[in-house]
Amino acid sequence: MAAWHRTRRADGALRGGGLVLWGIAYAAITHLYAEHPSPVSPGATALALAAIGFLGASIGSALVMLGRHVFDEVEVSSRWRMRSTATPPGGIDRD
Repeated sequence: MAAWHRTRRADGALRGGGLVLWGIAYAAITHLYAEHPSPVSPGATALALAAIGFLGASIGSALVMLGRHVFDEVEVSSRWRMRSTATPPGGIDRD
């Protein structure tokens, strides 16, 4: 598999995608606030707009800040690596 995400072009595209997600999040939150100024009993539409706003802002922030480094590999401690033992952790065999 080619390392497409290592290029400057991909970095710009990922950061641009993050900005687009910020825009979508801003539009969703603005629409939510305009339609429901008080949190009395939110319906499905209000909850969907809140979810879109939250996810768009969160993922957009990660993409804008990290860009192509989103795909960087990290070292995992041996404590959290997969074990290839016959019995699961805790010593209980469920066979």
